[in-house]
Amino acid sequence: MALIRLFATACSFLVTTAVAGDALREWYAAPIEQWPAAITADGHAPLALSPLTPIGSLATEQQIKLGEKLFNDPILSRDNTVSCASCHVKSLSFQDGLRSAKGVREQIGNRNTPAIFGIDHWQSFFWDGRAQTATEQALKPIENPIEMDLPLEEALKRLNTSTDYKAAFDEAYGKEHITSAMLAMALVAFERTIPPPDSKYQRFIALAQEAPKKAQAMLSESQLEGLHLFRTKAKCMTCHEGALLSDNDFHVTGFHRYGLSFEDLGRSEFTQNVRDIGKFRTPSLLGVSKTGPWMHNGLFVQFRPMIEQYNAGGFRPKPNRKNAMDPHYPKTTPLIQPLNLSDDEINALVAFLNIL
Repeated sequence: MALIRLFATACSFLVTTAVAGDALREWYAAPIEQWPAAITADGHAPLALSPLTPIGSLATEQQIKLGEKLFNDPILSRDNTVSCASCHVKSLSFQDGLRSAKGVREQIGNRNTPAIFGIDHWQSFFWDGRAQTATEQALKPIENPIEMDLPLEEALKRLNTSTDYKAAFDEAYGKEHITSAMLAMALVAFERTIPPPDSKYQRFIALAQEAPKKAQAMLSESQLEGLHLFRTKAKCMTCHEGALLSDNDFHVTGFHRYGLSFEDLGRSEFTQNVRDIGKFRTPSLLGVSKTGPWMHNGLFVQFRPMIEQYNAGGFRPKPNRKNAMDPHYPKTTPLIQPLNLSDDEINALVAFLNIL
């Protein structure tokens, strides 16, 4: 009798699982606006998932080619060993695959290199948002003492004494004398042409706008379940929303190491506002399988431990005796709460992240 009951229970489980899978197929075969409502930690309605499409550029072919040449030329670093492409590698979605960026003289920075794409979709740049525009961002690594360590005045002097570059800028901008504004514009002209990662997700979400039934058939059972969890129970769209899969905002995720070795004060280093201590910009998850390690300090090298951290309610460091009374000790955002995901659900989320 016990064996019969066990068999019946097993059959019930299999039927339930099949129905759940069929239900997901049906839900996600509908137009995107009819998908199950997304769930967020604070109850806001997130931007719907959509393909990341470039914003039109007015740059000419000459300007784009000039920007690409500059992007790949170590002439913009003090010792002529580092270019923009040294940290932003084309095959790695214009990231470098390292925990922290490496600059001139083999110096190691304290932050992970962000990937480059969709630059006109961002409202700020760098992990701390210290640049407000792409043209402002383009020049900062050149002067950064750890990255390229070349004063902008010296960089422009080098370019203006180069016959090739003077001719290239004259062709691109109608001026032989190269200014910092022209240098930034050329770099950004090229960066605007960098497409989002070519991924199964990008193809899926683009097709979902026109032929949702065909689109959902592209995903495996685990990938489809991962998509659903991403949008609902896991509450990932609290911060990772829209085409960019980022809310363009800053949050304390708990990895600031405030008052300890390797401390990183995050956004407050730029704003000088104590309320911004430990805040970092939400990264895009597009191409995330190619842009590890992850987090601002490259802490995670595998998806599962990272998801398990969020599943447990995030990392919430406590003040030690030294800073127990410090009123500015950063508190992890309340947007991160325990999720109660099962092992199978975590596996499904990993499957989804792998196609982003």
